[in-house]
Amino acid sequence: MYQKVGIVGIGYEGFRPSISDLSTRELMFEASYKAYEDAGVDPRKDIGSFISCDEDLWDGWSITDEMVPDQLGGAQRPVCTVSGDGITGLGHAVMQIRAGLADVVAVEAHSKVADVVRKDEVELLSIDPTFLRPLGISPTSLAGLEMSMFLRNSGYKRSDCTAVVVDMKRKALKNARASYAGRLTSKEVEESEPVSPPLREMDIAKHTEGSVNAVLASESWIKKNRADPVYIDGISWSSSNPWYEEGEPSAQYLSDAFKRACEQAGIKPSVSRIDVLEVDDSYSYKLLQHLSALVGGKGDFEYNDKRINPSGGSLGVGHMIEATGLQKVLEVVLQLRKEAGAIQLKNASKGLAASWRGHPTATGAVVLLSR
Repeated sequence: MYQKVGIVGIGYEGFRPSISDLSTRELMFEASYKAYEDAGVDPRKDIGSFISCDEDLWDGWSITDEMVPDQLGGAQRPVCTVSGDGITGLGHAVMQIRAGLADVVAVEAHSKVADVVRKDEVELLSIDPTFLRPLGISPTSLAGLEMSMFLRNSGYKRSDCTAVVVDMKRKALKNARASYAGRLTSKEVEESEPVSPPLREMDIAKHTEGSVNAVLASESWIKKNRADPVYIDGISWSSSNPWYEEGEPSAQYLSDAFKRACEQAGIKPSVSRIDVLEVDDSYSYKLLQHLSALVGGKGDFEYNDKRINPSGGSLGVGHMIEATGLQKVLEVVLQLRKEAGAIQLKNASKGLAASWRGHPTATGAVVLLSR
């Protein structure tokens, strides 16, 4: 029997396309301070471990985790860096708590991508240097190829991807954290700049900057301190075949992660009883692909369901690199705590956040939350 773990505090800062008045470290500090205030904890006394989801190349520092402890309040304390999405960082925190290493763990992830001069060169470093990179293949090129294959085999059409963009940006109009909200017509999306056909500019989530910090605690700590958490019922991540030249890519990673998270929660792998879902939409077609992975194929459960990405998703809010998963967790937590403001759904008590780390990876994570 798993020890229950809950999110007892959460904080965020930024959520703007470019932030000139705060450095990366200042963003981290502001989000962390708010999270600790929300949880009612003193990081110097109460938090036993700190985790930052970070990547040297996106931060512009070699061994960037050297700059992490002070900003998180973790100086001379156990601090580790997870080179992966924020939901994966949550998974590490859950394991540390269940292993008895700490009763309270803070998990932070951030994006300061406007400081990166050549994003395309950073992304190109992820591509296989012996085969794909010499051909000039980039992550965006792979997205176009995968989109073409997905539309060919799934039954979805180009118009469905266009509708995703229109719907996400419309939902984002009510979200104060959304940088790319708007009322678009299908024609505007269809006539946006071709990038890697059939992928167009409007199909791609643009970057935004910010930091999110979530404070997790054990069930015993929660009872002792009479906290009112959002519980983590199940959490898992999975990596499937990333080699595009060896087979057709799919979102099997998300299907596998969802099934394992449901096993932990003791429920059947079904989204029918989940009240709010924040699902990765780094590209318009990816939302359709990820929803298909969650339900086992194209079905009645579609992107325009009010439960899907009420925040506006990454297409509306913006893509936050390694903080993308925690952004989705933040939105679900606010929904379950009835603190989502203008985008609040009625009677939301169970939620799901699902992330993907981007091309050329086949790595995704799922967390099931309840209150």
